Amino acid sequence: MGQVFVETGGFTSMEENLRYRDPARLDAVFRAVRGIDDAKALIAQGPEAIGNRVYADRLGNGNEASGDGFRYRGSGYKQLTGRTNYATVGAIIRMDLEGNPELAREPMTAAQVAFAFWDVNGCSPLADAGDIEGITEKVNGPAKLGLPERRDATLRAMDIWHD
Repeated sequence: MGQVFVETGGFTSMEENLRYRDPARLDAVFRAVRGIDDAKALIAQGPEAIGNRVYADRLGNGNEASGDGFRYRGSGYKQLTGRTNYATVGAIIRMDLEGNPELAREPMTAAQVAFAFWDVNGCSPLADAGDIEGITEKVNGPAKLGLPERRDATLRAMDIWHD
């Protein structure tokens, strides 16, 4: 629950927020951004341009012009990202997420996606061991963005559901 809480901005959003305002933050978060001036230009173009740039040629997405970056942006409770992940998890839950990526942003499908991702990535043993950092890496990658927030949210959730 702590991971989902952070991924969804406190259960307020089912899609990745690509509405950056701070060029320095955008440049720091994504290696595909080429400096502050490039970040400013992307911000001026809007979320779709940002998504298409930062996720181009990654995670099974096509190039920037393909539109895959925005189409397969982080979505759902787990913020599933990238064409390959949409196809892989879609096959597990028997749903064409690659052909219908908007489905990942619907609550029922988002729950199925989150559970499938959790299982496929072996998160339960990490959770049983209390390895919040390990789970964060599975969910968010090696940068482990938001680790302190994820730790706090997980501990709050554990307080709620602990015997």
